[in-house]
Amino acid sequence: MRLPTAGLFAWLPTAASRQAQQVDNIFYFLLVSCTLLFAMVVVPMTLFVVRYRRRTAAQKAQSQTDHNLAMEVVWTVLPVIYLAGVFVWGFWQFLDMRVAPSEAMHLRVVGQKWQWTALYPQDGIEVGGQGSVIGVPVDQPVKVILSSQDVIHSFFVPNLRVKQDAVPGRYTTLWFTPNKIGEYPILCAEYCGQQHSQMVAMLKVMNKQDYKAWLQQTQQADQGLSLHERGQKLYVQKGCNACHTTDGTRKVGPTFKGVYGSSEQLEGGGSVVVDDDYIRQSILTPQKQITKGYPPVMPSYQGQVSEQDIAALIAFIQSLK
Repeated sequence: MRLPTAGLFAWLPTAASRQAQQVDNIFYFLLVSCTLLFAMVVVPMTLFVVRYRRRTAAQKAQSQTDHNLAMEVVWTVLPVIYLAGVFVWGFWQFLDMRVAPSEAMHLRVVGQKWQWTALYPQDGIEVGGQGSVIGVPVDQPVKVILSSQDVIHSFFVPNLRVKQDAVPGRYTTLWFTPNKIGEYPILCAEYCGQQHSQMVAMLKVMNKQDYKAWLQQTQQADQGLSLHERGQKLYVQKGCNACHTTDGTRKVGPTFKGVYGSSEQLEGGGSVVVDDDYIRQSILTPQKQITKGYPPVMPSYQGQVSEQDIAALIAFIQSLK
């Protein structure tokens, strides 16, 4: 997935939010000022080393100065002023990026191996799965409330210059105001397991009219689907495809192909028939019965799926028999 950039040799990805320009201003100020300060120190030092180098073993300095009050005051006061200015500038920017405006649209994002799921509380929709599209309107402040189902993830949108960890057992937040229409990759910036590099989504910034049309299309997407077709959609949307295949190949978890009605061996001994009750229990309390030969890494979907969702997933798995 390629980040949108202004050109082939651009320093940074295309800035697509109000905060991005402010972050870039600090970056370029530090880059230029530190380069100049480096040159002001290293160039004279190099000249002095060459000009006043010791030419013979017996050569002695004609004079020695070990103290200059004016110079010491200057090289103490000026760096203090520089560092204090950078600190105040960065601190105000930090506060601005942490305190969302009251009119911000709320978006709840859940991270889990290996996908992002976005819930829109005000519109009653949900999008998720690897490569899913998360839509937002342009010039609208968006507050993202982050949580994690399993391990630490990190919600990172390079073009917006925002990044925040999603931590199990707590909520973290960030906010941004997208100001450029386009599609911008969402990445996970915290290593989270085997398919970490596949934990991607797309932030789609649209004008208000297109955003309303996208909302309506997303709300109507499930209408007219049969039960197993809806289960197939949930299989991708809920990230089941990250660990379970439908073609018989082995991944992190057992394949769904032909599993319904079969007998599975369990860790610790015993076996179980894969029926409706077992599938429901595996979705809600996956650590209760672990299939032999597979790691116990599946998170619980308790509170994330309804009984209708579970019925649809069961119908989809049953259709693969």
